[in-house]
Amino acid sequence: MNLRVLEVLAAVVCFVIFVLLLVVLPDLMAGMEGFAYVAALAVFISSLGIAGYLIDRMVM
Repeated sequence: MNLRVLEVLAAVVCFVIFVLLLVVLPDLMAGMEGFAYVAALAVFISSLGIAGYLIDRMVM
């Protein structure tokens, strides 16, 4: 598979996960909405980093 397509696909999937977490986590963590947003951002950054690492490892 083309590397550029794989990177864009990983970014789109991570963004969809981020949006879903932004919608779901504040409802699940009532009273701690601020922490829910920070947790969603941390999961997004981590998933994007892990996807980039795995894609880079695949290329080598």
